[in-house]
Amino acid sequence: MKIYTKGGDGGETTLLGGARVPKDDARVAAYGTVDELNAVIGAALAFDADGGALDDSAAALGVVQEDLFTIGARLAASNPARSIRVGSIPVLPSDRIDALEAWIDRLTDELPALEAFVLPGGSPVAAQLHVARTVCRRAERGVVALLEDQPDLGEAILPYLNRLSDLLFTLARYANRRAGREDMLWLPQRQRDDSS
Repeated sequence: MKIYTKGGDGGETTLLGGARVPKDDARVAAYGTVDELNAVIGAALAFDADGGALDDSAAALGVVQEDLFTIGARLAASNPARSIRVGSIPVLPSDRIDALEAWIDRLTDELPALEAFVLPGGSPVAAQLHVARTVCRRAERGVVALLEDQPDLGEAILPYLNRLSDLLFTLARYANRRAGREDMLWLPQRQRDDSS
């Protein structure tokens, strides 16, 4: 099987189920951003190849990557209800959101309390997780753009992405802490004080 099909050369792509849509369709943008998010998380894992900054969270992020493929398949299906019914795409279990919340709570218990906004950066792993967080927020906005026509996306997909962005933020802080880096805080008062 060849990797190229030439089917998209005219600016269209085929959804799961066979429907053809323009490549700038809101659905294509949404699942494309979810795919980008998956790749950015993969890059964070590559930065942490020895597992030192993420500890046991590295394996759990692999499960998140599986979830993102499930979400991408749901967004790419031209008739998702039928695809789920016949089993050609899986359903994202609602307990995955609970699992993300428990993970966030566990990590938060190990971190100092937040008293200001955190500037993205720090260790390479943490900086990459901040990039993942911002891509996740963009994926979330892409799903919101589909809600009017597909309100069922608000049941599990949208809450999952919302919680995932919180997890990625928390993981970035956690990675910095394990690397011995303090969170760089945004302190607007400091800027005013320094300029006088």
